[in-house]
Amino acid sequence: MPDSMDIDPDVLRELAEQHYRVADDTEAWAEPPQSWLDSFIDSYGTIAAPVKRALDDYYNARKNAGYALAGQHRKTGDSLRAAADEFERVDNESARQLGRAGEENGSGPQLQTPTQHQPPAVGPGDSSTAPPPSGVGTPVGDTPAGAVPPGATQAGAPNGAAPGVDGATPSDTAAAGEDSQGPGVGAAQAGGVNGAAVPTGSAVPGGSAVTAPGGVPPTVSAGSGGPGGPGSGPADDRSAQPPTGATGRTDLPPMPIPTPFAAAVSAAKEKEAEPAYMVGDAVDNDLLLARTLLSAVLAAVDSSVLGLNWAVAVMRGPAGAGVFITSNEGRGWLPAELFLPREVSTPWVWDEFLADGSGDAGSPWEGVADPARVLVEFGLSWGAKANARLSALVSSGAIDSGLRTRFSDVPMEGLVGAAYDVDLRVFTPDTADRLGLVGSVESLEHVSAVPDSQVRERCVELAADAHAKVGRTSAATPDAAGSRGVRERILASVQAGRDIPASWWDELRDADDLLAAAMLSQRVDVGRVEPGDLRVDEESAGLRAMVFERRCNELVMLLGEESTRQQLRDAVYAHDQIVKHPRFEEIPAAVSVAEDSRVSRPAVSAGAVSAPEVTGGPPPNAVAAPQTPPTIVAPDTIERS
Repeated sequence: MPDSMDIDPDVLRELAEQHYRVADDTEAWAEPPQSWLDSFIDSYGTIAAPVKRALDDYYNARKNAGYALAGQHRKTGDSLRAAADEFERVDNESARQLGRAGEENGSGPQLQTPTQHQPPAVGPGDSSTAPPPSGVGTPVGDTPAGAVPPGATQAGAPNGAAPGVDGATPSDTAAAGEDSQGPGVGAAQAGGVNGAAVPTGSAVPGGSAVTAPGGVPPTVSAGSGGPGGPGSGPADDRSAQPPTGATGRTDLPPMPIPTPFAAAVSAAKEKEAEPAYMVGDAVDNDLLLARTLLSAVLAAVDSSVLGLNWAVAVMRGPAGAGVFITSNEGRGWLPAELFLPREVSTPWVWDEFLADGSGDAGSPWEGVADPARVLVEFGLSWGAKANARLSALVSSGAIDSGLRTRFSDVPMEGLVGAAYDVDLRVFTPDTADRLGLVGSVESLEHVSAVPDSQVRERCVELAADAHAKVGRTSAATPDAAGSRGVRERILASVQAGRDIPASWWDELRDADDLLAAAMLSQRVDVGRVEPGDLRVDEESAGLRAMVFERRCNELVMLLGEESTRQQLRDAVYAHDQIVKHPRFEEIPAAVSVAEDSRVSRPAVSAGAVSAPEVTGGPPPNAVAAPQTPPTIVAPDTIERS
C-alpha cells in the first residue's frame, strides 16, 4: 500500500540501546576530575584559590549539564523501547483480529504472529524520519535561510553528545522527527528527496549554493553574480556525479555523500569539543571552518615560495555565510594542483559588482602585503552591499593588532599552520581547480573547444603569447631580465621541436625564485591606513610587472610537464591572470613596412652639350673634308704712288 509504514521494533530497541550507551558515556564525561581538583591547592598553592573556585564552578556546571543530557538520552531510550513494545502489541492484536474474522466467515487468510520485519522504508512525501544507520555523515546541501542544520550545536553545550558517540542520538522529541546528533551522525534534512539533501558533489552549472559541512551553521545560497552571496565557480566537465550519488541507480532517491572536506571539518569540531580541563570558550563554527580550510591549503601549496601568505575569512548575513580565500600575490593567485571546495570564493572575482558601474579598473587591495587586510577591506565593501559582516578571519601570518582592535568582536587567529586531515591536491567531485573557481565562461568554453590532439600546441601558444605581450608592455628590469632570457631560449627550442636540457628548467626556477624574493620589498604595508581608506596606488605598477613575469615563467614551466587537459586549464588560468587583468594595457606588435626602392642614375649638369662620338666614316659619294687645312695665300699688295 502506498500509505503503509513498516517499522521494525528490533531497530527501535537497538536505537534505545545506543541512547543508553550515550547516556553512560555522557555521565562519565561529565564527572569532574576530582583527584586533580583535590590536589590543585597542594600543587599550585593558596594563591591559586580563585582559580580553584572557578574550576569547581565550571566542573559543577558541566556535571549538571552532562547529567541533564544523559537523562534526556535515557528518556529517549525508554520512549523507543515503549514504542517498540506498543508496535508489537498492536501488530499482534491486529493479526489475532484478522484471524478471528477469517474463522467466523469460514474463509480468509490464517495469519501467524509476525516475528520478522523488514527495515523501515520511508517513501517520498512521508513525514516520518526514521534515524539512518550510524556512521553516515551529515548531508550537505541547500539549507533554508535562517534554519540551523540538524548537525549544528548550541554554544556552551557539550556538542550535543559526549565523545565516542557513533550512532544516531535522537532526543526526547524523536517521535516528532527531530534528531540530536553526535559527531559524525547523519540526519534527514528538509528539502531533499526521502529526507536526504542534495549532496555537495552535485554539479550545478552557473553556480551552486554556498554550503558548509555538517556541524556548522547554514550558508547563503546565491548565484555567482548576485549580491546575496558568492556562488561556487563555474563547473567543469569533470565534476559530473553519478545519477544517484552513492548507488548509481536512477530508480532510487539520491543519497548524501560525505565529502573529504566535510569530514575534516567534522573531525576538527570533535577535537575542539574534547574536554581540555580548561575554562574556555565554546567552539566557534565559523572560525573552525576557516582554520580547517586554511590549514588544508597550506598543506597542499608549495611552502618554498618566499613571502607568500594566505588568509581565509567567513562572512555571515541573514541568508547564511560565505567563505573567501586569498593570497598576497597579484590578484589572489592560486597555484596549480590545488582543488578547493566549490563553496569557496575569492574577493577578486567581485570587482564588477563592487564597482557598481563606477568604471574603476581593479581593486585597491592589489600589492598589500597582508592577505588578512585584503579580506577585511573586501568585507567592508562587499558586506555593505550584501548585508553581511565578517564573522571569522584566519591567516598564515600574524594578524595586525590594529585589526584585532577595530574588529574586537570577530574571532581571529594568526600564524595558522598546515594540517593534513584532507588532501586538497586530489580532485574530487565536490572540489574545483583554480580555473573552475575564478575562470570566466569564455575561458571555460575555450578549454572545452580545444581537441585533445591540440592541447600541447595550445599551451605553447599561450606561453609564447604571454611572453611576447609582457615583453612589449614593460621593459626588462634587472630582476626580470634573467628569467626573460631563459624563457626566450626555452620557447625557441620548444617551437623548433628540440629537447630542453634539464639545466634550463633549473635555471628558470632559480630565476623565478629570485624574482619572488625581489617582490618582497615591493609589497605595501598598510598597517597605518585605517580600514576602508585604501585607494588604488599607481606606484604598484612595478610590482604588477613582476607578477606578470612570474605568470610567464609559470606558463613556460608548465611545458615541461605531460600534456593533459588539466595542464591546459592551468595554462589558461595563468594566461588570464595577465591579459584579463583590469590594468593590463596591451601594446600591439610593431608592423614592419618595406622601404621604397631607389634607382641610381648618373648626375648630368644642366647646360652642358656634348656631341656624340662618330665611329664610322662618311657615307659613299659624300664629299670628304680635306685631311689638311687649305693653305691660305695672302693677296698681293698694290702700292699706291
